[in-house]
Amino acid sequence: MTETDIDISGAKILIVDDKKENLELLTEILEAQGYDIAFAQDGLKALEIATLFLPDLILLDVMMPGIDGFETCQRMKLITDLRDIPVIFVTAKADISDIVEGFKLGAIDYVTKPIRHEEIVVRVATHIKLRRLFTIRDDLIGQLRDKTIELKELATAKDKKLEETEKMSHLGELVGELTHELGTPLGIINTAVTTVIEKNSELENDVKQQKLSKSALEKYLLLSRESFDISLSNVRYANQLVTSFKEIVVGEFSEAKIKFELKHFLEDIFFLMMPKIKRSPHNIEINSPSNIILDTQGGALSQVLINLINNALNHAFSDEVRGIIHINVSIKLDTVIIKVSDNGKGINDENQDKIFDKYFSTRMGEGGSGLGLFITQKLVEQKLHGEIKYERNKPQGACFYIYLPYKKQ
Repeated sequence: MTETDIDISGAKILIVDDKKENLELLTEILEAQGYDIAFAQDGLKALEIATLFLPDLILLDVMMPGIDGFETCQRMKLITDLRDIPVIFVTAKADISDIVEGFKLGAIDYVTKPIRHEEIVVRVATHIKLRRLFTIRDDLIGQLRDKTIELKELATAKDKKLEETEKMSHLGELVGELTHELGTPLGIINTAVTTVIEKNSELENDVKQQKLSKSALEKYLLLSRESFDISLSNVRYANQLVTSFKEIVVGEFSEAKIKFELKHFLEDIFFLMMPKIKRSPHNIEINSPSNIILDTQGGALSQVLINLINNALNHAFSDEVRGIIHINVSIKLDTVIIKVSDNGKGINDENQDKIFDKYFSTRMGEGGSGLGLFITQKLVEQKLHGEIKYERNKPQGACFYIYLPYKKQ
């Protein structure tokens, strides 16, 4: 699919600005592009209209009476129907701290006033196309998951085939989480660098016209330093995301034994799952001694741990609970014990003896395949040459113990 294949005609845009002339200007520009426009002149009205209109994109002013644009954006991200709608701030506030604050609150772009016709047209089109692409991607992932469930219900294939299907579904989710999470640091970097480039041009003009002042130069140097610091911080964050993805996910497709430091390995898994954790009210806590070196199939171990964490995130907690998943590591003689526990609902007594059975699920018919813990047990026993057991966590929740052979290096 190419960019020209994406039809964005008729896309809905909500414009929020307290100045009537800005609303009229933006409406005139964007209606000429074939968009369906709604508008509001304050934050509370914007929340009301957005909930009814459900736009594909929101252009949001920052400085408004009542609740400003930042608070309006923050409230939108708390509303289920609005949280995924992209927001572009359109404002005269161009300080780098304001731009960074906008991105932290969930905006995907930042356009400064005065409004430039060509720029607003291109930026709006780009983000609507990106939203359509994400929708297409989500639909495809949904279709793939539905097809996978259907195949699992009808399949009589061997266990190995089922393991690979589960692994690919798990990989697809991680890829989706990674691509979504990378958007924020890359957007911040783009804005910071663009700001410096614009200020460079202004500085060059001042030099040519021999009107460069000391205060202007000092302001430029401060802006440059802040922009580069912000860019470097976000480059490091994006780099760690990609590194964790490479070390953990790529390893799942290798059956080779590798040596790795267990605490660092667990931290990589935590970092890889951070995008999903950030969108939930739950958290993961890791407690592991340093310098435990394992020599085993790292890919199998990562799949086991991610399966257990996903099970807890998806099934362990009631909607109103802020859950905690604990991963604790200890050594007993020649065995490493990895304990994965939560403070959730736990598993009913009558189901505890069946949780590792093939196709057993308490959520059958709701997307549960009944293969997750069955495959987890097979991986622990056949690939890692260990053992996995379930116990009820005290005072509440579920607890899985993974016992792995250990030889001190």
